[in-house]
Amino acid sequence: MSSSSLLDVSALADSVSCRVIVPGDSDYDSARAGFNGMIDKRPAAIVLIASDADAAAAIAFARQHDLPLAIRSGGHSAPGHGCCDDGIVIDCRDLQLAEVDDKTNTVRVGSGLTWKQFDAATQAHGLAVTGGRVSSTGVTGLTIGSGSGWLERAMGLTSDSLSGARVVTAAGVSLDTDDDPELLWALRGGGGNFGVVTELRFQLRRLGPTVHGGKRFYPIERGVEVLSAFRDVMMAAPKELCGGLAFLTAPPAPWVPEGVRGKAVVAIIVVWAGDPNEGTAAMAKLEALGEPLVDHIGQVDYAELQQVMDPGAPAGHRDYFKGGFMHNLSDEAVREIVALGEDMRAPLTQIICAPLGAHTTYATVGEDHSAIGHRDEEWSFQVLSLWADAAQDAEQKGWTRAAAERMSSYSDMVSYPNFLTADEAADVEAAYSPTAMARLRAVKDRLDPDNVFRINNNIAPSGSLTRGDVPPAAGSPDSYAVSA
Repeated sequence: MSSSSLLDVSALADSVSCRVIVPGDSDYDSARAGFNGMIDKRPAAIVLIASDADAAAAIAFARQHDLPLAIRSGGHSAPGHGCCDDGIVIDCRDLQLAEVDDKTNTVRVGSGLTWKQFDAATQAHGLAVTGGRVSSTGVTGLTIGSGSGWLERAMGLTSDSLSGARVVTAAGVSLDTDDDPELLWALRGGGGNFGVVTELRFQLRRLGPTVHGGKRFYPIERGVEVLSAFRDVMMAAPKELCGGLAFLTAPPAPWVPEGVRGKAVVAIIVVWAGDPNEGTAAMAKLEALGEPLVDHIGQVDYAELQQVMDPGAPAGHRDYFKGGFMHNLSDEAVREIVALGEDMRAPLTQIICAPLGAHTTYATVGEDHSAIGHRDEEWSFQVLSLWADAAQDAEQKGWTRAAAERMSSYSDMVSYPNFLTADEAADVEAAYSPTAMARLRAVKDRLDPDNVFRINNNIAPSGSLTRGDVPPAAGSPDSYAVSA
């Protein structure tokens, strides 16, 4: 019998104004499920918070009973940070505020929003910020863990546009970053280490609802040609030309010709984030690649473009990934990436190459504004493996690790904090510069010296480092079980 079955959560239910889901409830299994089907955790209680007071009560209960505490917004955390065994989950999905001020080009959102909901609210005013590449991703998790997306060349990472937040600390105190600018800096990349984020505010930019952009598919056999041409175009293009290239399997979508569905392809996704009338000219060099298998570049709805990768990322599949940066996408690296694209082992596996560039907004953000470094890198890449059958876990994870190893000669195998997997918890230190880590740890020491918020890419407080009693990293065998 697990400890969760022995725990009396009635006092917790009495202390909050919201619903508390416990084992045995009809929706317990659906509430604890996340995006990654490999994660199978059974919390003692899931608190669907409706206010800061609810969050504070849940934190107090977890601390009183010495229980693990996890925070969930969109549920997309591949390592499973949004859930825990025999502990308390603070679930933010009911915090659905979306308040746009088109006089100041800002938005105030609840921490339960997904990017599909965020884009719907902001695009009604012709405003945007760099968003996730899959629309069911949670706004909060993506933002505070970095925020890579199609628009990062023009608008920087999502976290770069974070202008404010409200956070409930380990002491149950509600803090607004207007009164704590150092906390705001730490939230731009420091993850869930500092408290429960209940509200975020963003500075938006004019874009949409119609943009020049879209997608094209080319045969995998032309991979070297297409990736090389895309590299050359993007490195010479103005920062307003955004997007990425992906090796993937063409989905069975209505806009994909029947003869192309199920085939491995090279996909180009582009969006012009400047004057719509200049987009055609900016993309003209891509026309030299000739007739694609699928051509959907033109005047498109931005919110729909943001959902182009959704068919390849269904919730509930098993999920494992690796990523890194490349300062220069050499011809050798191009050939290696294409070889990996030709060798993908599952229909939903993807390899994404995202151009950054020295002359972009991404590159100009300094460490005084954001905890995220690596601003001198020209490309980032991700190897994203998704599969359905648990019997393939060892094979798929092994292939993904081997793919990353093959890329290590051409890349810096250090990625955004959001892209760290459960078996890379020790790499958290490497995700930041020593200066940034020192600042992040100072905020952790001030707001969470007991490491209450440790089911994350954990920044251990100084006291734990001194005593040598750092709790097991989220994702380690000692913290929770992930089937493998």
